[in-house]
Amino acid sequence: MTAAPTTMFIGVLPPDPLVVRVRQWQAALNHVITTPHITLKAPGQWSAAQLAACRSSVATCAPFTAELSGAATFGERVIFLKAGGDGLASVHAALVAALGEGPGTFELGGYHPHLTLALSWRPLHGTWQDALASAQAEFADLEAAPLRFTVGQVALFEKQRAGQPYRVAELWALA
Repeated sequence: MTAAPTTMFIGVLPPDPLVVRVRQWQAALNHVITTPHITLKAPGQWSAAQLAACRSSVATCAPFTAELSGAATFGERVIFLKAGGDGLASVHAALVAALGEGPGTFELGGYHPHLTLALSWRPLHGTWQDALASAQAEFADLEAAPLRFTVGQVALFEKQRAGQPYRVAELWALA
């Protein structure tokens, strides 16, 4: 019997106070999902050599400033906090190159940095519109004054099977 392939993604962990705040908001909606993060590389299944290339690539990237601002949506699929900072796209492009991948749906020109708050395909206490209104109210301060923070490392997240939550497996320092 062979083990199920590990699914991974790479992301930025925001400052702990925001992580706590997002988790509290999600818990109030009975909608707890993966540790709050900004995705740099969408989920995939990568070889040890590809992971080594990603680690090396990240080690050449300089620390940068990222910011998180108010709530928005991808239609009725995802409620998220907007994320910005040139470094996000730069590290994303470096990871795509390290993996030997070309442009895809969520890669390079299609990359839209964000921190997911809610997913329409996961159980949610209340309606989607209620969740969006709640997110806009809860994170209105970030719309007025975005949270800026220095990114000095990225996280490799992984899970062994579908339905299981992702966990932080490794932290990789930037140059």
